[in-house]
Amino acid sequence: MQIEDKSSKFELGKRMLEKQQLTSLTELFDIVPYTPVAKALGINNQRLRNKIDDPRSFRVSELLDLAVLLDVDAIKLFALLHETIKKSASAEEATK
Repeated sequence: MQIEDKSSKFELGKRMLEKQQLTSLTELFDIVPYTPVAKALGINNQRLRNKIDDPRSFRVSELLDLAVLLDVDAIKLFALLHETIKKSASAEEATK
């Protein structure tokens, strides 16, 4: 799986993920563009946005593919996903 024209945004997203400078998937996708990622994952932009809003809906295969696209260790991407889910759960508890 390759993206034909990876912008410098992919490299920036990779560096920030590797240095653990991101605290959520939303922050990653504030940097990395949706359209090429969605296309590479075989889903449309809205479906990708929905998955980012509800990270539990990501399939393992999609996260592994995303790790390949970003050229990062999948464990770091899973850790970011875990942090995103924890923050979301904490926010939901606070509103109850």
